[in-house]
Order: sequence, then C-alpha cells, then structure tokens
Amino acid sequence: MSSKNRQQKKIGDRVMITGGPYRDQIGTLSAKERRSWVVELDDGIQVKVTFPMVVLIETDQNENARNQTSEAITSGEADDTTGNSNEIKDMTVKQLQELAKQRGIGIARTKSDFLRIIKEKNHDEDLDQLTGKTLFNRVSELHISRLRSKAEIVSLLSQ
Repeated sequence: MSSKNRQQKKIGDRVMITGGPYRDQIGTLSAKERRSWVVELDDGIQVKVTFPMVVLIETDQNENARNQTSEAITSGEADDTTGNSNEIKDMTVKQLQELAKQRGIGIARTKSDFLRIIKEKNHDEDLDQLTGKTLFNRVSELHISRLRSKAEIVSLLSQ
C-alpha cells in the first residue's frame, strides 16, 4: 500500500477515485458518511464512494510540507544527534515517522507489540490462542492502532 493510501483523508482534500463507474475521476472530499466519502467531482457532480476506492492526490501544499519535513530531517534540524532529545519530542508524528523510516526503524507495530498491548488491556487473555487472523480480529476489537504511537517512535529514536 502506498503512503498516499495510508494518509488520513479529510474534507477538502483532493482525491482520485480508483474504482467503479467514476474510476480515475478527480474531485474534492465534501462529506464523510458511515462507510463512504461524498466526492464532488471537478464537473460539479457529487458521488458516494467507499473508503478504499479513494486515494489522496498530491497538491502543491502537501508536497511543500513533505519537502520541508524532509529538508529539516536531512539537515539535522530534526535529528537527535545534537544530544537534545526534546527536539524529537517536539516533532509531529509525521516528522517522527519520516525520521524513523530514514533510520530503518519500522513504524508499524509488530506481533509482540500487539500481544503486549492486549495483555495490558486484559490480564486474563490467553495469548497462545491469538495467532494469525484471530490475533488481528482481537486487535480490531480492542481498537489498537497498527502503527506505533508517537511515544513509541520517540522511544525507539532516542535509543
């Protein structure tokens, strides 16, 4: 899955529809409904599209923000090698994720992370029964994010 698909979408974002009768049409997210987005196409038509069939398209504003984050990271402004870990704590989640990727640190939680969090939430949980699909069903039931939290990424970058 590309990073464009994983980015949080919000009303006003420019998107492209990836399937169905409006495939490859470009428009703006105008409303969010229970299981779909309402997309206002460039020709003024509003259509409902399920969540997975909508991907963000790069705008100049998004691209500029990404470039500034990358430049800060590569120039050392956002690096913790200066000995000041407060700089890392002050970074946004997106900046932390970018820095982690550049350092080869995964931002997705591992199986052991999920098992630890489940055990913290429910001490009586039988972790031996949680494998494969059963584990990920339990992760969904407990609303556990598949990406590491800001605190986890800060901790990994500070090591």
